[in-house]
Amino acid sequence: MQNKSNKIIIILIAILIILTAIVIIISYNKNSVIQNPNSSEINEIIKDENIILIDVRTETEYNSGHIKNAINIPLNDIKNKIDYQKDKPLAVYCRTGKRSLEAAKILAKMGYTKIYDLGGIENSKIELTKE
Repeated sequence: MQNKSNKIIIILIAILIILTAIVIIISYNKNSVIQNPNSSEINEIIKDENIILIDVRTETEYNSGHIKNAINIPLNDIKNKIDYQKDKPLAVYCRTGKRSLEAAKILAKMGYTKIYDLGGIENSKIELTKE
C-alpha cells in the first residue's frame, strides 16, 4: 500500500514540474520583445504607418522588389544605421526569414522593445514594389 502511495506522490510531483515548465515557457513567449505575427497580422503591420518597416536584404535584392514604404537596411549594417526611440515598433523581413530573425535578435540586444519578425517574403503573397 505504501509503495502505491509513493508512486502516486512521484507522479503528482512530475505533473507539477511539467505544469510549472509550461507556465514558464508561455510567460517567456508573451514577454518576448520579438513577435512572430501570422499572415493576417502581417498585413495589418504592413499597413500601420506607426511601424518602421525594415527590409534587411541587400540593396540589389531590395531594388528587385520590396514591400511598399519599407526602408532598406541590410543585416550587416543594422547595428550602425538604426537610431530610433527604443519603444518605436520595428518590423523586419528578408527573403527566407533567416536574416530577419538575426536582425530581430540584434535589435532586441540593442534595447528595442517592440520588434516584429515578419520572416521571409520569398513565398508570400505580399505585393512588392520597385518604387
